[in-house]
Amino acid sequence: MQIDMIGHATLFVETKDCKILMDPVLWDPFCEGLNESCPKREVMADKLSNFDFLVISHQHLDHFDIRSLAYLPKTVDVLIPQDRLIEDCLRHLGYSHIYPLADFTKVRSGSTTLMATRSEVRVPEFGMVFADDSGVFWNTVDTYFSPETIQKVRKFFPEIDFLLTTWHISMEGKFQYNQSISFPFELYSYLFYLISLIQPQAIAPGAQGFKYIGESAWQNQVVFPVTRERFCHDLKTAFPELADKIFPIDPGDILTFDGGKYDYIRGKSNYAQMLVDNRESIDFNPVAIANTLIDSNPENYSLEDMRQIIEEKICLDLPQFIIENRNSLFTEHCQWQIVYQIEITFPDGVKTWNIDLSEAVIQTKQGRNPLANLFTYITASTLYSLIDKKRDWDYLLCSGDYRTFHKIYSISKEKINFAETATFVDPIQLQFPSSYVASNNIYRELAKWMPANESISLTEDEASMICLGNLLIKRKNRNKDKEETI
Repeated sequence: MQIDMIGHATLFVETKDCKILMDPVLWDPFCEGLNESCPKREVMADKLSNFDFLVISHQHLDHFDIRSLAYLPKTVDVLIPQDRLIEDCLRHLGYSHIYPLADFTKVRSGSTTLMATRSEVRVPEFGMVFADDSGVFWNTVDTYFSPETIQKVRKFFPEIDFLLTTWHISMEGKFQYNQSISFPFELYSYLFYLISLIQPQAIAPGAQGFKYIGESAWQNQVVFPVTRERFCHDLKTAFPELADKIFPIDPGDILTFDGGKYDYIRGKSNYAQMLVDNRESIDFNPVAIANTLIDSNPENYSLEDMRQIIEEKICLDLPQFIIENRNSLFTEHCQWQIVYQIEITFPDGVKTWNIDLSEAVIQTKQGRNPLANLFTYITASTLYSLIDKKRDWDYLLCSGDYRTFHKIYSISKEKINFAETATFVDPIQLQFPSSYVASNNIYRELAKWMPANESISLTEDEASMICLGNLLIKRKNRNKDKEETI
């Protein structure tokens, strides 16, 4: 069996005697102009004219694209969920061979069997199993599949040779409905439990290859909590027996399998090619949503001085500080294999560094790490003020020029374990704690506003209060008493 990744959820599947196009979205942008493919890709749509089945999983517009369906040949057999809207639209477009499938309905063509799998989200939608003599491929698409569904699929197909799995735990609408935009630990844990029940022989992350564009682009930092690289890393941790059978799959990639032998071919599809890997644009960053950091440099620090001092502290001093305190301040950081990423906004641009505390050699590396799970965002002038003891942590937190969040967990086949937010302190908070500033900023303010050449002191006789044990008694005003006597 051969699977060509066209992009996002669009697949071209070739079995021993059958060709199937699934969820065709052939041009960008899509979803009424809200989305485009990520990574960026090009589809050779003219080469997609010869296939036996067209499969549409559900009516969401990143799977059910009217422009693409209008372009494709109308004589093909179309397999759809039991959805009157999809069927009506297809008939208006000129399709006539339309077959709505109930849960677990099978379709046979020669030696090929297709089966619709149930979703607990009743859009309606389905996943799809593809099976022939070479093996069994299950594409769960966007379905929320249950243990009961897995049990039924495995009753028909005891071994799943390749699983293209739901994985992204999409958080669309959470911000708009004032719901939590924290990392979805429990759902992510349950997903790994479900994968453990399927026991696939090989696996890849499925649909989530898009980004928001234009005025909707702010959602990219809150909708996709897991990077593809982190998901694949977690799969290797939870299922070490699959280590060499976890395939990332980009647009234009091909995966073939036959009798348990797999061949992953990058960028050789005849139907699509990846143009730019721009996944960093959808990195989860809920603390910057709709309000990115800007460094106005209110103290007018020298940009050259800030850059020099900050790079010295982050690239040289911080890793040395971690090494020196590895078995004390950073014990839990190392145990939980924290990958720390700090993004510093300078007045003229942004610089990012990362430190992987799971590595034997602790060092600062420049740039983004898609495996990062503890994040800091701070303006350069604010960090510089902290280093110079001109600002304390109260100021940093209240100014909004410092933000942090984490996605820290350990993972196994059955579940993930996650810790409380307070357990893991930001390394720069440990490097420059409140005791480091030690009210120096307040004394600076005091010196700024003290009257020039004046000092005030009180002698014991001038004190206005008398202390008797734990009782303070205010003296009468002596001058007033004298005035009244006169």
